[in-house]
Formats: sequence, C-alpha cells, structure tokens
Amino acid sequence: MIIKTQRVYLNEFSIKLPGRLLVLPTMMIVLLFGVVDAQSRPDTLFFKDRLQPISEENIFSTEGYYNWGPSIIKGDDNRYHLFYSRWKKAYKFTGWLTHSEIAHAIAKHPEGPYKFKETVVKGRGNGHWDAITAHNPKIKYFDGKYYLYYISTNLGEQDYTENDLIETAHTGYEHPNWAILRPNQRTGVAVAESLNGPWKRMENPLIEPSGPITTLTVNPAIDRGSDGRYYLIVKGDKPNEKRFIRNQAMAVSDSPTGPFTILAEPVIDYLDTEDMSLWYDSTRNYFYGVFHAHSFIGMVSSSDGKNWKKATEFALMSKKLVMKDGTELIPDRLERPFVHVEHDEPRVLAMAMKKGDAASIIFRPIAPKPKYPLPNERQLAWQQAEMGAVFHYDLHVFDREAYGQANNRIDPVKDYQIFNPSALNTDQWVKAAKDAGFTFAILTATHETGFALFQSAVNPYSMKALNFQEGKGDIVRDFVTSCRKYGIKPGIYLGIRWNSFLGVHDFEVNGAGEFKKNRQRWYNHMVEGMVKEICRNYGELFEIWFDGGADSPANGAPDVLSIVQQYQPNCLFYHNKQLAEARWGGSESGKVNDPCWATFPYYSTGAGESAPARIAENNFQLLKEGDPNGTYWMPAMADAPLRGYNGRHEWFWEPGDEDHIFPLTDLMEMYYGSVGRNATLIIGLTPNAEGVLPEPDVNRLKEWGDEIRNRFGRPLAQLENGGLKGSISFDRPTRIDHVVLQEDIRKGERVRKFRVEGLIDDKWKVLTRGENIGHKHIARFDEAKVRRLRYVIEAQTLAPIIKKFEAYFVGHK
Repeated sequence: MIIKTQRVYLNEFSIKLPGRLLVLPTMMIVLLFGVVDAQSRPDTLFFKDRLQPISEENIFSTEGYYNWGPSIIKGDDNRYHLFYSRWKKAYKFTGWLTHSEIAHAIAKHPEGPYKFKETVVKGRGNGHWDAITAHNPKIKYFDGKYYLYYISTNLGEQDYTENDLIETAHTGYEHPNWAILRPNQRTGVAVAESLNGPWKRMENPLIEPSGPITTLTVNPAIDRGSDGRYYLIVKGDKPNEKRFIRNQAMAVSDSPTGPFTILAEPVIDYLDTEDMSLWYDSTRNYFYGVFHAHSFIGMVSSSDGKNWKKATEFALMSKKLVMKDGTELIPDRLERPFVHVEHDEPRVLAMAMKKGDAASIIFRPIAPKPKYPLPNERQLAWQQAEMGAVFHYDLHVFDREAYGQANNRIDPVKDYQIFNPSALNTDQWVKAAKDAGFTFAILTATHETGFALFQSAVNPYSMKALNFQEGKGDIVRDFVTSCRKYGIKPGIYLGIRWNSFLGVHDFEVNGAGEFKKNRQRWYNHMVEGMVKEICRNYGELFEIWFDGGADSPANGAPDVLSIVQQYQPNCLFYHNKQLAEARWGGSESGKVNDPCWATFPYYSTGAGESAPARIAENNFQLLKEGDPNGTYWMPAMADAPLRGYNGRHEWFWEPGDEDHIFPLTDLMEMYYGSVGRNATLIIGLTPNAEGVLPEPDVNRLKEWGDEIRNRFGRPLAQLENGGLKGSISFDRPTRIDHVVLQEDIRKGERVRKFRVEGLIDDKWKVLTRGENIGHKHIARFDEAKVRRLRYVIEAQTLAPIIKKFEAYFVGHK
C-alpha cells in the first residue's frame, strides 16, 4: 500500500516544507513547495452525519398557503426569525411566479416551531422592476443593518390585470405570459435597521446576467469574506445550451448593495443545480454553499470565494427525510436548502418540501459538534463487523506463472481470453468466509491489470470482451448475490491507481503534452464511470476500498469520493486524499499494536513508503497505534493474506502453494492481535484458476471459525452496561484465563487505563492491565481460580461506558 505524495497536510495546523515541519496558526495557508495554492487547503466541515431525524415541530406550514424558500437569522431579541416565500393555494403551485410574497415568522429555537408574524415584502405593482411577486429571500446582517435579498419579475410594458395573473398561475408554464415573466426575473435587495422594518427597496435590480449565466439572475445567496468584500451567488441559464440547464455564478462587490461584477468562471457547471445557499466560515477560513440537484442535497466549498470545488462532504443527503418515529417521509420535491450557522457551526438545514398539494418548510436539526471524536454509522458498523475477507481475482491467476507486483503493474497480460474459470462458484467462496465467522466480504472488481470483473459500459477491458460466458459474465454480480444469500455484507475493491493495459502508473497515464492530457481526462472519466456503475448497479455496499488510496481530484486524479457519497451513502469509504473513514494498520501481518486507538490526528492518510512523514516514521507506528488525542475517528484495519506463512505473502492464487496457508495457531494470534486490539481484521483469500477457493483454504477457514466460536461463543459470566467499576460473581471458584471488555464506542473511546482483578483466596490479584478498550479488548493471562472478577477504570477522559465485561476459560490453547 503506497501513495504518491505531492501535497502533504500533516493536519489543520501545520505544513510540510522541504526538510522541516513548520507549525502555524489555524488561519495560515498551506504551502505546496513554497507556492501558495488557494485550493490546497482542505475543507474540514464535517456535519452530514450530525443531521437529525425530524418531528412534526420541525415542519412549518400555514393554512391556505404554499410555503417555500426559507432563510433564518438570529435577532437581538435572542429569537430566530424566518423569512420565507408564500402564496395562496388558490393560485395553484405555479402561482409562485405570479403571487408569491415574503413573510416573517418567529421561533425560540432555530429548528422551530415557528409562528407566522407578518407579510414583509410584496410585488410593488406596474412600473417597478419588482412589479410582480417577491420570492426566495435571503436575510443577512452587515454592519448594523439588515439586508433582505429576494427575486421578482414583471411583464415589461404589457398591461395586465389581476385576472391575467391568476390565469397565468392556473395555466402554468404553457401560458404566454410565462415566457415574459421568467426571463424578466432579477435579484434585488431591501434594507432595514430592524428585522421588523421598514424595508427600503432599491429601484433597480442588483445584478444583470453575464459571463457564465444568461437570461435571468435569481435565487441570491451572499456573505462577506475575510477580505471585507461581498460574495453573491445567483442562478441563471447555462450559455450556449439548448437544454434547460442552470449555472451558478459568483459576483463580487465592495458593498452589500453593489455594484456586483460577475466572475467568468461559474460556481457549478458540471451538473444541473438550483437554489444555492452560501456562508463564510471564519474559523476554517472557507466558503460553503449548499444546493439541490435532481436526487440529492449537495455542498461545494471554496478557500477564496472565487474558485469552487465539490466539498469533502459533497452529498449531504438524499431527498428523503427520516422521522423520529423511524418512518420515512419521501417528498415529491425537496428544494431551497439553507444552512443556519452560529459561531461557524451549522445548526439547522432548512428546506422547502412539496408533498401532494402541500408545501411546507422542513427544519432538520444538526446535532452540536462533539467535543471529542465519535464514529459515524458507517464506521460503527465496520468496527462491529470485526472480521471480513477480501477475494483477490484477476487475469494473471490463469497464466500459471508466479505473480510479481512490479511487473504486473507495467506489463499487460498477453491474452485476456485466458480468463476461463471452468468451475466458477462464488457461493463456495462466500460460504467459506461465512464458516470462518467473517461478516463481510470484498471483491477486487479491478486490480493492477485494469481488467474489470463486471459488465462495464465505460471500460471495454471488462467481462464484456471475454469469450467466457459469451461475454455476459459478471463476477461482481455473482459475488454480491452470493453475499446476500449467506448473510454476508458485500464490499468492492477498486484498483484505479495502476492499469497495465492502459499504461497508467500511480494514477498518471503515460505520454506527454496534449496526448497525455487528453488520455488522462479520458481515463479519469472512465474511472468515475466505473465507480458509478459499481455504486448504482449492485445494491447497497458495505465498503468500497481504493487500494493505495485514491488521489485527490485537486491533483488531477479521478473524482471518486463524491460519487460514493451520492450513490452509496451507507458505505464505508476507504480511502483517498480527501477522506479516510478507516486506516491501514501499518503492516500486512494481520496485527496492530497494543494499544490501538480508533482516533487519529488527520482526516486522511497516505499509505506505504510515501505516506506523510509523521505517519510513515518509526515503521508506521502511528497507523498501528492511532492517537488517543486524535481529532478524527479513523479505526484501524489489520490485513494479511491467508497464504502468508513461512516467508510467503500471496494475495493471489499460485499453484502448489498450500504449504503457505497459515496454521491455525498463527491465525488465532492474528485474531488476538487485531479484533482483540480494537481493529477490524481483513483476510486475503485466493480463488484459483478453476474459479473455486482451494479445499485446503476452505478447511482452514472452517477450523479457524470453529476455534473462535469454541473459545468465545459463550462466556462463563458477563456484565453489561458498566461504569467506572464492574464485577462478576461466581457460585464457586471458577477457572478463567481470558476477559473481553467492550466500550460503547457510540460515545467515543473514554478509557485511558484499566486493570482487571480476580478474587483469589479472599485477596484481590491483578490479572491484566491495559490502556485502550475501544470496540473490543481481549486479554489473556495465566489461569486463575476466582470467586469474583472485577475491572477498575484507572484513567478516563469522560465517564466510561463499558458495554460488556465477559469472562472465559480457554485452557491450554
């Protein structure tokens, strides 16, 4: 596992310069070889996993009205003021273009419940740019004044009556007036010294379309940057585009009332989006914007307000809502996202929702940022899974030659038609993993040859090209189906860093100049397409593993994180330069160090010999041990091939290699040194050229699973939900030689030091000591006969929550 390191982030507070480490204040920029790179500083606003379920109190509606376009501000009265659009249901939903007004509601809490107070702004009537409607507001406070940004439209010189507007609303998009009203939409602003008004409007629109947008300027969002300038996002039509696609454009001014200059480059032009909401985060020195696309609510970020990229958390949520009672609310439309922020921390994600003939505003609470790192649901499930398999399968399994990684990365397989597993049986693979006690399994859908073990529409070097199964085979499909059959969670390994067939090495295609540039663009597009195929075509996945770590798109690599987030929101992402939800355990021995903390000082890792210096030093000690004071939750993976005994280390099948299957005693040592040390163990398994897992491997896996179950299948006694101390009593002196402790890691790793004691001949004797418990700590010690057994937490960061304390007797094993 190695990763190319062009740009190194040792953490949010330090930079790596040639030959030395320089620690800087948080707000200082990160330098790349002494050159300022505005986009290199990462955004670390992680809040999507803190989005909470909603209740009825988080849904705001008013009788007889459609409600839309929320914007929240906290007033001097310590209340929360909601400015939003509304229009009478009598005008139908399309009445937003003809009859919308801006209203004001108040609540004690940002998530509601809100109570209507008053109508604030309406269309001013004929002769004004904002003659008809006031819609989609954004409320801001700058230098002692309140600014209410909104959109409106007019019918130009055309005379009209109220009945004409009602007819337009009832007819909708097909009415001739629609073709006038929509292009005349513009953004404006009203100013007041109080949230209660009076509101003074400008006589002209704030901004006209130019540059990356045409036709109209609508749905404004604005904030002030650290440079004192004002950054305004507006939406318009995409130029030179026959389809109905919108762009988001950035405009900059020295004043909140303009004049604004639209920048040449759009904020978003790579997908059709709407309804940007913008804020500047002074703590992280970053701009953030949320938007809605066709199927999800997303986020973009910028370190300077001008150059924007997909945020680390690009896909915040799909367009469905979870209620507190566990039911799902699936809207017909979910739009106009707005993040209410206080002290640079998101508090509420507000959205407009249409369901049937009702349009309401949803306030999704955001839990406070924890004072210490906690696992998200994906990480929690991954740690609780404890043991998994990774099946390595590729073209060179069939060449009957010894596998050599270095050559495999640069030498294409001479004839890919050698792929012909005559007895392919993924059920047999997965059942063997099940018998070993594994709860998840991963398949190498692509590895270093570049060959894809599935039906790909974007990669011609895939199973479509084979004579095998008449080009209709799909091992990923078969594998996932087998996993579901045996109750195993399926995962996928994607090797995108090397591709000997296409001449890709360390993410870069070979060649020079425009030839290389164009081929790199094509390769990145192909990889992104494959990731999308894997994410969309095979159901829910447990983990996606990019071996060696996928690089960052900021370095010219394929953009994979955003795809996984959008299409596999419950899948553990492992890993790239932007994010690692788990970490490599520092060796391929199947073991980690003791202690091994699930917390880590950095949000992502390098890998192998090219990892950042702080991570790579002392033979990857930081990866093996973690950091008890780490800022981020990033649990360890211990991995090893089953055929790694006696000087071998085989991730792929080789003929005549059975002597190198690890003995049972070694495998048990792996179990103790991984699962027993708060790490998740992943074992490499090697299907052969016939398409089955060799019988000796199957037998060894069954023996291993049986041994684990024999030792730890049934405790002699156990205690659940303990605190600083906990004890177990026996009816008579009882032999024990193992204890298992588990923390409730939903609340974090709180224990820093503990001991376990046994009552022997009426005296307490220390049986074992440790520092870290985490998800699971297994301690072995000399056999002892005890009447009572207790643990004592000697040091902790917060009140410890011991999920389980169990006693076992294994005996001579």
